[in-house]
Amino acid sequence: MIRTSARGLAAAALLVAAAPAAAQTERTLDLETRPGVVMRVLVASPAQPPRAAVILLAGGHGNLALAPDGRIGWGGGNQLVRTRLDYARAGFLVATPDMAADLKDGASVKPGIRWSEAHARDLGALVRHLRGTVAKVHLVGTSRAALSATNAAARLAGTEAPDAVVVTAGMMVHVDDRQPSAERNVAGLGSVRQPFLLVHHAQDGCRWTPASGVPRAAALLSGARSVDIRILTGGTPGSGDPCEAMSPHGFVGLDREVVDLVAAWLNARD
Repeated sequence: MIRTSARGLAAAALLVAAAPAAAQTERTLDLETRPGVVMRVLVASPAQPPRAAVILLAGGHGNLALAPDGRIGWGGGNQLVRTRLDYARAGFLVATPDMAADLKDGASVKPGIRWSEAHARDLGALVRHLRGTVAKVHLVGTSRAALSATNAAARLAGTEAPDAVVVTAGMMVHVDDRQPSAERNVAGLGSVRQPFLLVHHAQDGCRWTPASGVPRAAALLSGARSVDIRILTGGTPGSGDPCEAMSPHGFVGLDREVVDLVAAWLNARD
């Protein structure tokens, strides 16, 4: 079951006004991912036929609370969400999914969802759907969405498996029991076979995503076809919680650099 609606992107376009528009409209897609379960997705298309698609997974609890007209109830400032049109301008078909309806718990989500089989199946259904338009589909997850991306890559196969995985500022390694990590919660990280890119900021001040943990994260992906690491510096100092999007953890002041880096790496996989 698929339902779509379209809306203008005047407000969102203000974020990228310095560059030519790549997507005239962004539509909402209601995709049945499991029997009787619907996941709402924002879909933006580039100006030219895309060569590949990216699925952008927001951090935090991941419940974007997407309205039928595409309005974002939570997470609009998340680094991947706020740059989604930049990925369209870079030539990708862009899908930004909410959590499936049955995984939500009010304004948040049910415990353990990011490393669940159900969540992986939802992302697999979206990968399969996008393959109706493009040959290659990639997962990009930031912060806590590292668990979603690695869980899906470890569980999915065939036409539902992503072609490559990118994690930015990811909660990959165990730091303490107050936050989840891919290392402790995702089974079979060594079974991930896709090319993998880890992007981090050297000044990330979030205690659960230290730049010092990136080599350990790479070692966990022992079965990946390749594991590449990019450590960024610079941007702006940011403000507020060091684990939130307006800090080095969210690459504040480096949005274009992150998009260009990820796009170039993914295009090199073609």
